[in-house]
Amino acid sequence: MKKASCGIILALISFVVLAGPGFAADSGAQENEAPPKDMAEAMDAMSGSLKLLRRLDRDPDRWTKNAAMVAKGSSVVIAAMRMIPQKIQDLPDGPAKLKALADSRRLMGLTLAGYGRLELAFLAESEEQVEDALDFLKEIKAESHEKYNRRE
Repeated sequence: MKKASCGIILALISFVVLAGPGFAADSGAQENEAPPKDMAEAMDAMSGSLKLLRRLDRDPDRWTKNAAMVAKGSSVVIAAMRMIPQKIQDLPDGPAKLKALADSRRLMGLTLAGYGRLELAFLAESEEQVEDALDFLKEIKAESHEKYNRRE
């Protein structure tokens, strides 16, 4: 994987405020780890799956292993879709809050689509597709953090 990919992956580590339990890819088996209790823990779970991507750069089975790590991150995104960013929770009830909730769901859906796209790129063993998928996720990350970053 190119150095730029590693930089993008590191940027994705702080991606979206997420929450939810992680599940093993395709096995349907729940991991032994306790599910995250809040969005910060869920971000860490997702970041763990993405951190492994750069560690597998020289592994002969890296394509398959990377796809599995992305699938693991996808399961956290799926679970996090039930969560509401704190910035939205703090809004008073009304049209602005409803609009923010809808936009948050849109961004989470795009995030899940990006993870699916990245997983497919690894399964296709296409460096170009991986780069495109990472660029897409980086754009979603930037928009999400601009609107809903928990550190603001």
